[in-house]
Amino acid sequence: MKKNLITFISSFLLLSVFETIINQLLLKDTYSSLKEIWRSPEELASKAPIFLAIYLVHSLAFTFLFNQLEKDLDWKKGLSIGITLGLLSRFWYAYTNYIVLPIPNALAFQWFFYGLMELSLIGAIVGGILNKLNHEGKK
Repeated sequence: MKKNLITFISSFLLLSVFETIINQLLLKDTYSSLKEIWRSPEELASKAPIFLAIYLVHSLAFTFLFNQLEKDLDWKKGLSIGITLGLLSRFWYAYTNYIVLPIPNALAFQWFFYGLMELSLIGAIVGGILNKLNHEGKK
């Protein structure tokens, strides 16, 4: 139970931080140049609770997956899981939106690349944390 809670909280916090860095800092200028296709800041703010739900569901799924693969989990296996999740989800997300929305290919690629890096880092960090907890539990 303790490991699941730590996995959930870690993945939730890391996802929140990385999403903020990616979307509020790294992609800010790109988003500003395409402001005619996005919701207004007020409308976006009114939908902010949905982000919380997305992060919660993501973190629950991440916790479930890591719980299934916990044996001998370390940062390398966590990284591998993160890369796999990034390739599965971020490529699909980025290029589906490229097809549907009038966005440049550069933005789709950035969504994919930053998302892949994000999930890779989350996987490696959470894998490292769980590895440490597993070794502390064996002492």
